Amino acid sequence: MPAEPAVEELAQLRDELIEFDMYPFLNGGTFLGWYRECSIIPHTTDMDLSVFAKDYNPIYVELLHSYWNPSSFEVWRMLGMVEDSFEITIQTKKWFEYPIDLFLMYEGIENGKLTHHWVGGIATDGTKYKFTYPIYDPWCAADLHGHIFWVSCNPLEKILAEYGEDWKKDHLSSEYRWNYSQKNVQTNGKYTAEQMKMLYRKATIGFRAVHRALNSFISRIPIL
Repeated sequence: MPAEPAVEELAQLRDELIEFDMYPFLNGGTFLGWYRECSIIPHTTDMDLSVFAKDYNPIYVELLHSYWNPSSFEVWRMLGMVEDSFEITIQTKKWFEYPIDLFLMYEGIENGKLTHHWVGGIATDGTKYKFTYPIYDPWCAADLHGHIFWVSCNPLEKILAEYGEDWKKDHLSSEYRWNYSQKNVQTNGKYTAEQMKMLYRKATIGFRAVHRALNSFISRIPIL
């Protein structure tokens, strides 16, 4: 993944989310890449942002789904429910091929007190996974290729929770399994097949497909 164009897209999505009062912070492999390499992990296949579930604004997603979507992005897939394991995969309408996963981060409450935060993941068979973090505090600023992003003020604490003591070692993305390679993952129930019909939604055809088809058509027109 080319780092600077990737971060440009990430920053543009950040700005759009802020316009809808959602305040995204680096998470997952993108957070690790910033801390470990001061960049995007070059062999990764996507980027990761999170917003707190309490800040989620459905109007933005409705906008992305609208026919005359004015955003620079479109929804490629949506998983889960807003109150449980919600994730949106977003892609730019431009040439850039790499998607951005936007996760809702939930509060973990035990005995009436906030003890941790977590994000969810859903496999195609309906199995739910829970990725647990120490209480998140994403209110510090990080520079990533000239763009400012929110990050945890205790980054090493979060990275150790997710990747363990071997976080400094680079593992090929081809050998990485999203649902069991991390140290902070556990199963969290399972959706039924009927539920998955409603909760695992992929876009059928979008701007990118139309754009490519149009470009292909135009390229065949002879220049006079």
